[in-house]
Amino acid sequence: MNKEKTFKSIFILLFILYLCIYFSNISGLYEYNNYKKVRLTEEQIINFEQDIKDGKQIDIDNYLIKEKEMHNNKLGNTGKKLSYTISNTLNKVLSSSYNFLSKLVA
Repeated sequence: MNKEKTFKSIFILLFILYLCIYFSNISGLYEYNNYKKVRLTEEQIINFEQDIKDGKQIDIDNYLIKEKEMHNNKLGNTGKKLSYTISNTLNKVLSSSYNFLSKLVA
């Protein structure tokens, strides 16, 4: 009985973690971060062009943007791999069960 409770708890925890990672991926967090980088780069190009027109002293450090570190670590990468594995497995299971049910009906 205790082993069943432990297994269920671990399974529920892993499933919740999977859902969190899955929904953050779907919500477009990565794409949004890339969009912000592009937008900042376009703004810096405009600033650079304006400084050239104004005849200001050009220094490359004024136009480079310090990137924030994305916190990709072993735990996050493991979570992503786990979520992709679970997603692929569920996809295969659901596809095979659908195929099996369609053969029974036909």
